[in-house]
Amino acid sequence: MLYCKKCNIRAAGTPKNCPLCQGDLAGTPDESGNVFPVIPPVVSPYRTLINLIAFGTVIAAAASIAVNISVPFGGWWSLFVVAGLGSLWLSFLLINKWKNIPKNIFKQVIFISVLALAWDFFTGFNGWSLNFVLPILFSFAMVALAVYAKIMKLGVEDYTLYLLIISVMGVFSLLLILFDVVTIVYPAAVCFALSVISIGSILLFEGKALWKELQRRLHL
Repeated sequence: MLYCKKCNIRAAGTPKNCPLCQGDLAGTPDESGNVFPVIPPVVSPYRTLINLIAFGTVIAAAASIAVNISVPFGGWWSLFVVAGLGSLWLSFLLINKWKNIPKNIFKQVIFISVLALAWDFFTGFNGWSLNFVLPILFSFAMVALAVYAKIMKLGVEDYTLYLLIISVMGVFSLLLILFDVVTIVYPAAVCFALSVISIGSILLFEGKALWKELQRRLHL
């Protein structure tokens, strides 16, 4: 059995240090004296898959750069490939808790919106981010949140605030139409209609619960 000369105590099991002074222990460890069972480390079943996907991403990036250098036609298109792969992984890393799907949807909407605007701006601003990406993204997010909440029978506090924020932001798509910012109005019009419907349904059917949730979050 292990013992500490300084504290003059004996320690059962196989501790590395004295439980009192954290000093070194002398003697022979007794494995039968372990009070707690040894718990093996938990290995995520998706870890290998994620590593394979990451490795495939590196291969794709390296291959695109190699091809671009070998066949130097059409400019440095490989940079867009690498930036796209990097954006994909940034979006994936932004998801820290798969259990809170509504919060992750909200975070993805913000991240992809900023990313799309940045890409459009640095590639000459052709307007595809405002014409297509943002209105379609907001429309999809509103529908996805509503459907997921209905299927999973979520409480009002679990999704309503995220849906309301996305819907309010979607209302601004009307300004894109009124000020002729977009050249294709259908995605923005659909986004505006879904935003109004979402806000109306929240205020009419979940207004009291939403107000209580706002009071709780804002400490009113």
